[in-house]
Amino acid sequence: MKRILLYIIMYMALVGNAYVRAQRLQDISVKELPRYSCVSYDKDTLEFPAGKQVFKHLYQTLNTMLYEGGAQLSVLHIGGSHVQAGHFSNRLRCNLNSMSPAARGNRGCLFPFGALHTNAPAGYTISYAGVWNGARCVEKAPVLTLGITGAAVQTTDTLASLTLDLATDDSLDWSFNRLRVLGTGTSECVSPLLVWNGDTLPPAEYVKNDSYLFNLPSDTTSCHLVFRGLEQGSFELRGLIPEREHAGGITYHEAGINGAAVPSWLKCDKFEQELKYIHPDLVIFGIGINDANVPAYLFNPETFKENYRRLMERIRTVSPDCAFLFVTNNDCFLRVKKYRRTYNPNTMKVEKAFRELAAECGGAVWNQFRIMGGFRSSASWQYAGLMRTDRIHFTREGYELLGDLLYNALITDYLRFNGNQ
Repeated sequence: MKRILLYIIMYMALVGNAYVRAQRLQDISVKELPRYSCVSYDKDTLEFPAGKQVFKHLYQTLNTMLYEGGAQLSVLHIGGSHVQAGHFSNRLRCNLNSMSPAARGNRGCLFPFGALHTNAPAGYTISYAGVWNGARCVEKAPVLTLGITGAAVQTTDTLASLTLDLATDDSLDWSFNRLRVLGTGTSECVSPLLVWNGDTLPPAEYVKNDSYLFNLPSDTTSCHLVFRGLEQGSFELRGLIPEREHAGGITYHEAGINGAAVPSWLKCDKFEQELKYIHPDLVIFGIGINDANVPAYLFNPETFKENYRRLMERIRTVSPDCAFLFVTNNDCFLRVKKYRRTYNPNTMKVEKAFRELAAECGGAVWNQFRIMGGFRSSASWQYAGLMRTDRIHFTREGYELLGDLLYNALITDYLRFNGNQ
């Protein structure tokens, strides 16, 4: 009798869990999108040239996060100017964090692009004071050590400071109570300090030649950093990671540098060392348009793929189970002479290379090129107000549409994995 009762209780628990799971899946849906004649909505899918085994692990982690709570899922979106602009990545970030209360995670890694005198991504503000010098991974021989952000700034100015503000208009709470500063002082007497209500707080943890961790007295969306010991040396900053301790949900990190190609990211000596603070479950690759921005006879798909293999191997040393998602190049112009541009024929070569790479690593391809309409489609995107006149970059509306489209492709595939579609 006791055994029968136990079976009944177990059966009811299974039914109850299945009901809760079904209810939560019903709450997750794709976004309703504006209709443009230039968009091939039927192509908005994930392609898996070698099957979904790697992505099954990713989706199982997502199930644990949504149904049991507390689990974390880390995403790294890495690329060039499309990512540095921040509109594409921030739209996808907000979509993922809004699909369920259990999906709300941390904001992700940040960089003070203003101190580098270049455009900053959408979604956060880092103001600065003092004189800073910088370096980026697109330079032939960067003078500073680079990591996961692909950039670094350095100062010897005793008046130098940084102010981070995560208060945004996207209705999501990006408050944090810990801040990791990725950086290095020329000596141990040079370090950052966090200013809190007029007091200066030293780091709670220091990892030599690596980072500083601050514990904040309470949750906040802003903080102010100053630096001690600059009379005796310099401080080199590579990024900031704000987080809530023990937070679950999806944390979406973006790393974009204008003009970056795959070899650019291979110059980042501290890439793996800093990747351990992100430990990505999914890497979205948006690198390729700058690699292919050369005459057709100069673009070598085998070299392109080999550079990607090297980058993926570096990621796997930290996250061996990481899933890779390749975003194909968008249809674009290629400058062939000073006053002459033509459509870039290398785009199709990159598309084929990504399919081959995805087949090798068990990854997925999101075919942005075909979603746009294929070769020469950038003209219709420009006329629709979704692309700039250079026919390389998108408008804010275009980037946000891409963020919605990629979200829909991911969520549709995830729901199919769970048998809902």
